Amino acid sequence: MAGKRKPEGPDSARSWAIAAAACVINTLLSGISRATGLFYVALIETYGVSRLQANLPFTMRNAIRNLLGPLVGAIGQRYGPRDVTIVGGIFASLGIILCTFAPNVIWITILWGGMHGLGVALGNTLFQVIVTQYFEKYRATASGLALSGACLGSFVFPILTEYMLDTLGLAGSFLVTGGLVLHVLPAAIMLKEPPWIQRDIKEKEKVEAKKQLSNVSTVSKKISKSTHSMSIIQEDETSTDSQNVSVVKRSSSSNSSAYHEDKDKESNSRDANNMTYGIDNPSYAGSSLELNKKKSDQNRDEVVPRERLRTISIGEVSLTIKSPPPEHQQETSIYKGTMKLFRDPMFHMISLSLAAFAMLFDPALTVIVDYLMDKGVTEEIAKYFISILSVGDLLGRLCFGWVTDRNYMSVSNFMMVIQIMQGLCFLAMPLFNGFDTLMAIMVIYGVMSGANLVMYPILVGKYLQSVQSLAIGFIAFFSGLLSFAVPPLIGYFRDEVGSYDGMFYITGGLSAATGCFWLLEPLLLKLREKLQKNDPVLVISL
Repeated sequence: MAGKRKPEGPDSARSWAIAAAACVINTLLSGISRATGLFYVALIETYGVSRLQANLPFTMRNAIRNLLGPLVGAIGQRYGPRDVTIVGGIFASLGIILCTFAPNVIWITILWGGMHGLGVALGNTLFQVIVTQYFEKYRATASGLALSGACLGSFVFPILTEYMLDTLGLAGSFLVTGGLVLHVLPAAIMLKEPPWIQRDIKEKEKVEAKKQLSNVSTVSKKISKSTHSMSIIQEDETSTDSQNVSVVKRSSSSNSSAYHEDKDKESNSRDANNMTYGIDNPSYAGSSLELNKKKSDQNRDEVVPRERLRTISIGEVSLTIKSPPPEHQQETSIYKGTMKLFRDPMFHMISLSLAAFAMLFDPALTVIVDYLMDKGVTEEIAKYFISILSVGDLLGRLCFGWVTDRNYMSVSNFMMVIQIMQGLCFLAMPLFNGFDTLMAIMVIYGVMSGANLVMYPILVGKYLQSVQSLAIGFIAFFSGLLSFAVPPLIGYFRDEVGSYDGMFYITGGLSAATGCFWLLEPLLLKLREKLQKNDPVLVISL
C-alpha cells in the first residue's frame, strides 16, 4: 500500500511561493506610486493644467487607498483575501487603461484616483494576512520578502516610466502600465487560504453531528422519544490521535451495581490515559461536566496549539468532535469581529505604532531634499539621500526577520527597539550638519523603517488572529487619517517658523515614546483577558 501524502503545513515550499506571489503584487501596486512624479509632470505638459490639478489624481489615490481600509478588511473577513485581491487587481488595471482615453484631468482623477485607487485598496492590503497564515517559524522573513516589492518597484518603475513617456507618450504609457498591473491576477490566484485555517467551524460541527446521529437509527428513536434529556456542548482542549468523531451510547439501566461498575471502569480508563477528570450527575441521563487541570506556571506563549474536543450530549448519546485550535478560526461576522477588535487593547497599541511610523516616513520622503538644502547641501547631492533611504528600507525589510524568527528577541521588544531608534534618528537630524553624519543617520533610519513596516502583519497575526483582515484594514485607516496632518505640520514649521527642526523633534519624540509604550505589553494582555468573556459551555439545540 502506497504511503499517504504528507499533509501540507506552514513554512513549506508552497508557503515561500505564496510570499513570492505577494511580493509580485506589492511590486506592481506599490511600485507605481514611486513613479507618480513622472506622470505628474507629463499631465502638466500634456493637458496644460496647474500643479494643483495635476496632483489631484495621485492625492485621491492615496486617500482612497487608506480610507477604504476598514471596508476592505470587512469584505476580506467575510469572503476571504484571495477573492478581494483578484477583484482589486482588475480594478487597479482597468483604472489605468481607461486613462488612455481620458479627455481631461478630471476624468484621469476619476479613473486613476477613484477606480485605480479602489483597486489598490482591495488588491494591496490583504495579501499580508495570507502570508502570515502560511508561516510560523519564518513569519517575519516571509513578511519582509512580501513587502520588499515596494522597494523593488521603486527601482524599476521610474526608469521604465521615463522610457515609456519618451517613446509612447502619456496615453501609450497609461495603456502599457495598465497591462503590467494586470499581472497581479496570476499572483493573486495563488493566495488560497491555508487548509489548516478553518471557517464556519460551528456550522460544520453541527452538520457533522447531525450526520453521525442520522446513521444510527436506534439513537434517533431514543432522542425523539426522550422527554427528560438535556443538550450541551462541552469544549475541552486535549491531545488525541483518535478518530474525528466517536459515538458513545450510555445505558439508562436502573441496575445499581452495573452503574457503579461502569463508572469505575470509566474512571480507571481516564486515569490510565491521563485524560481530563469529570463528574457525572446521575440525576440527568447523559449529562457530563468536564474539568481541565492546567499548570499555573505554564507560559501562555509556549503552549503548542492543540486540537479541541467538543462533546455534544443529546439524551443518552454523546458525540465527541475534533475541531481545530481556536486561533485558526476566522470570525466571519463583521459586527462581532469589529466589536472584538475595538475591545482589544493590543489593536490600539498596534494602530498607535503604525501612526507614529507614518508620521516619520511621509515627511522623510517629502522634505528631506529641501531640509538638506537648508543645511547647505546642493540639490544634486541631496537627491542621493532619497536613493539611500530606499536602499536602507529594502535592507531592513529583507534582512532583519531572523531576529524574531529565531527568537533572539521577542516581537514586542523588537518593536520597542526599532521605534526608539527611528525616533532617535529624527531627533539627531537637526543636531548635525556634516554630509557623512547625515548620510549615516539616513541609512540607519531607512533600515529601521523597513524592519518596522515588516512587523505590522506579524503583530496582527500574533495578537489579533481571528480578525486579521479587519485589523489590517482598520490600522491602515487610522494611519491614513493621521497622514492628513503631515502637510499642515510641514507648512507650519517651514513657512511660519522658518525651519523643519521643530517637526523633526515632534515626530521623532512621538516615535520614541511609542516605542517605550511596548513595555506595557504584559499589562495590555492582562487587560484583554479581563475584557474577554471565556465561557467553555455553549448550549445549543440540534
